[in-house]
Amino acid sequence: MALAAVLIIAAILFLMILVSLGFQPKFMARLIGVIILVCGIAGIFLYGYGYYTIYGPSPVAVMRTLFSVFCMYLGRNEISAISNTPLLAHWPMQILLYLVHLGALYATASSVVASIGVRVIRALNLFFINHKDLILIYGANDGSVSFGEQLQDQKKGVVVFVDSDSGDTYSGKILRMGSLLLNDESAKAPDAAFLRKLGVTSGSTHLSVYCLDLKTTNNLRYAESLLNVLKEAGIESSQTDITLLVPDESAGFSLQAMETSGDPQDSRYGYGSVNAIETADLIARLAIRKYPPYAYMGFGEKAGAAENFESVIIGFGRTGQAMLRYLLMNGQFEGSEFRTTIVADKYSNTSGSFFYKYPGIKENYKIDLLEVNARSSAFYEFLSARAKELNYIVVCTGNDEENAEISKEITDYLRSRSCFAPVLTCSEKGVDRISDTSGLPEIIELFTPEILCSKELDQRAMLINHEYHRSENNSVEKDWQRCDYFSRLSCRASADFLDAMIHISGLNKEDLIRDGWPKGPALLENLARTEHLRWCAFHYAFGYRTMDLETFAKRGERYRDEVAAKGRSELRIGKDTRRRLHACLVPWEDLEYLGTLEAQFTGTEKDYQQLDLDNVLLIPRLLKEEQ
Repeated sequence: MALAAVLIIAAILFLMILVSLGFQPKFMARLIGVIILVCGIAGIFLYGYGYYTIYGPSPVAVMRTLFSVFCMYLGRNEISAISNTPLLAHWPMQILLYLVHLGALYATASSVVASIGVRVIRALNLFFINHKDLILIYGANDGSVSFGEQLQDQKKGVVVFVDSDSGDTYSGKILRMGSLLLNDESAKAPDAAFLRKLGVTSGSTHLSVYCLDLKTTNNLRYAESLLNVLKEAGIESSQTDITLLVPDESAGFSLQAMETSGDPQDSRYGYGSVNAIETADLIARLAIRKYPPYAYMGFGEKAGAAENFESVIIGFGRTGQAMLRYLLMNGQFEGSEFRTTIVADKYSNTSGSFFYKYPGIKENYKIDLLEVNARSSAFYEFLSARAKELNYIVVCTGNDEENAEISKEITDYLRSRSCFAPVLTCSEKGVDRISDTSGLPEIIELFTPEILCSKELDQRAMLINHEYHRSENNSVEKDWQRCDYFSRLSCRASADFLDAMIHISGLNKEDLIRDGWPKGPALLENLARTEHLRWCAFHYAFGYRTMDLETFAKRGERYRDEVAAKGRSELRIGKDTRRRLHACLVPWEDLEYLGTLEAQFTGTEKDYQQLDLDNVLLIPRLLKEEQ
């Protein structure tokens, strides 16, 4: 029985030690510090008593006490020297002394593992990841670590984290999920040695970079530094892609590689694919992807909308403004009017620049303002009058507690009025919606592969872009390499709307893949009209305005003069990217006249309505490519 008791107690203590190794390194560092201090004090007391009993109050007793305490941390013990003293001759005190030794030895072993073992594991991981496709995540935080874990689970590639500020907060979790955290100077300020460490060489490894530091200016600096190193190492642009959170969406323009059709010297080195997103835009994109506007609309059998799209945005800071732009881009349907009410009691203090930056939104869409608090009686009077018409409600006040309170109150009120429009709570934590069945929040995290990994979406976007340039007889990849950043954004937006087009057509993917579009002009024309509405909204949401006919005519004359002088002209008559003007931002019916007007300068009439129709006709082929 005594033997069994000893074995059980020893096993329990051993298991406790193993469990403790699973704690976060930051916690373990504190725990080890406490153990060292406690064991040191206990060792001084116990050994001090023993040697005092043997040697009396002498220097020998002091020196032997210090020597024995230090030996505890090295795995040696001097227990036999004091075991016959009156107090320590009893077995409970000897057990206590052994426990003190065990604690001291555990603290020493843990320190060694922390300082040497992690380095060994890191070196082994670096050895095994060489020459494999890599996912490099800059910035360790709750969201990015969760994102990396999802990529690991989906076997997207080998995940490596780089971070300078998190210390040991996430290192334990990152190590346990099979990834690697680098925070040495070579990783934080990337250089050639860093690339060699990762095994990134020209023509072999594909490197996917995600800059997800919550301080977005850090992301841009890191992306630029890494790009310089990649260029010096001769890494091809096609080997890289990057997604980064940025303070301004325009950052993507300078990071993307750009190949020109003329002199190769005019080409620009950069990442092969760039997805630069403001945090507010990421929130809006997540909301639209998970809760698409078309899902809360009714449509007829010929793809015409049976009702208007009416939404409410509560709070108009950066997230509310991003939500308006993304709702605009995804809430356009033939036969429907887009209407939004902004509810913000501090509207005048937070949104002054928005409609100056995006003037086309105010000029072309019905945007109402209700400058009241969303918990006021004035707001509920509005809600009472409009409950039956509402399709979409977004709450983004900037305060999590206020968001939750407002969302719950609105949801309860609307359900009592038999209105089941989604009420979304949007913040930097992600997107929440109160479930209609359980009454509990449905929480979607902000950093998810579905939103941040754009490879699948880019496959559609590349084919759409290729359709525009088919007459040039280039490959899909070559056309994409020559596609500027804004045009890529446009193609991605078109690709992202594909599921909406299928839904409103009343067909399913299998039917379209097998049979293509059914015969009859009405369905296809309504879809083409919807595509034009979506295209216009995209441009308005990026600051474009309609080019007036006088400006169009002047550019047409300039085009004609250049052709007469040089034999050709690169001028796009109807598109001025510098001033963000586009002549095609007109109703569908006016596109025919615009094509006739352009023919006066080019000699060739362009069918702009057919371009919208071509995007619709391309959908069955896109679906086949994805099989």
